[in-house]
Amino acid sequence: MTRKPDKAKDPVAVNLYLDTRRQKDNGSFPVKIRVYDGTTKKARLYTTDFDLSEKDFKRIFFPEKGQRFRKEETEIREDLESLKVYYSEKIKGLNTFTFEALEKSLEIKSGDFSDALFHFDAYIKDLKESDRIGTASSYELSKKSLISFLKAKTKKEPKSLLFQDITVKFLNDYEKWMTDSKGKSLTTVGIYLRGLRVIFNRAIESKSIDKDLYPFGVKRYEIPASTNPKKAFDSTQLTTLFQVEAQTPEQEKARDFWFFSFVCNGMNMKDILHLKWRNIDNGQIIFVREKTKRTKKANSKPIQVPLTEFAKSFIEKYGTKEKESNGFIFPILNDKMTAEKQHFEKLKFIRFVNQHIKHLAKANGLTEDISTYWARHSFATTAVRKKASLEYVSEALGHSDLKTTKNYFAGFEDKTKKEILEDITDFMRK
Repeated sequence: MTRKPDKAKDPVAVNLYLDTRRQKDNGSFPVKIRVYDGTTKKARLYTTDFDLSEKDFKRIFFPEKGQRFRKEETEIREDLESLKVYYSEKIKGLNTFTFEALEKSLEIKSGDFSDALFHFDAYIKDLKESDRIGTASSYELSKKSLISFLKAKTKKEPKSLLFQDITVKFLNDYEKWMTDSKGKSLTTVGIYLRGLRVIFNRAIESKSIDKDLYPFGVKRYEIPASTNPKKAFDSTQLTTLFQVEAQTPEQEKARDFWFFSFVCNGMNMKDILHLKWRNIDNGQIIFVREKTKRTKKANSKPIQVPLTEFAKSFIEKYGTKEKESNGFIFPILNDKMTAEKQHFEKLKFIRFVNQHIKHLAKANGLTEDISTYWARHSFATTAVRKKASLEYVSEALGHSDLKTTKNYFAGFEDKTKKEILEDITDFMRK
């Protein structure tokens, strides 16, 4: 039996890397040295003096059998391979490898490490490679907003955003620009700046920047807290929405999916669309939220949803007929789709539901602000109003703490308040 080589003896890998995140005006991309530390599972890119198109990079470093090289191609290949060997030799000469020790040995300081836009791009790339398309899109929006602010501020297209320039004043100016000039809410500001805060924390963790540059926190810049407007219907409004006659097949389908979310512990639409037939077992749906599959693997607890008669008839009406164990219950997604395609189809379907449930609600005297998310809030609020404990609701929603659950609760109806008060004061009537 041939023994496989022990990879642990050489935990640091050096490779050539075409950085396709930023295309130059001539269509080429910078060629970089990528150093990967297998121990920490982190990588850093180091600049070279070479730019190549994707086609030329592939031709030079991944040639076809029998391919001949032009003189300039041979020179580029030899120069870059020599640079790769140079880095490898520097790494071998270190007693203990760290990126800082390597950089000190090379006597270089890459400006990329202090550029927040570079770190945004790197994290977005990692997220996309992990098929976390929705999260990647969120960080892309955050980055684009900051670039727009810089452009408005400097009157030119920014090439970088240095961490040391992101001060408390910078963040206050950004907040004012977003609310006054762009008409955005503080909630939106908070969403974008929480993304920036993550980028800061990642840069500090990787020792790309000093923690003293961190501008967030008490007595610094405090990110606006998300407001929590009422997003729940009371029992009368739920009855109205459930019983009114839909004017179109689209309104009927949108309402059905909305109430399926409601009766399934407020399951959000993304989780509904990801349900597979194997998730149904012994009269209940058992699933793990898509949101927590990667972020909370260690304590990711499955949610159990008893199937009501409405849920059973809904699945019979809209579910696929094949009922293959590994097949999706609803024919919106399929396993042949890429992660990007699945993300697009989910967004498209959620827009469909939101559009038609709004029309139905408005036509029957209800608020047109309703969305798929209202079903989740309405479930939580109705459950608490019906005297379910917060602990039960928290478990049903798949929350890890009660604080999050409390944010879903829209308050008690006047009738419920009176009933509670009568229960508390029943001794006075004896």
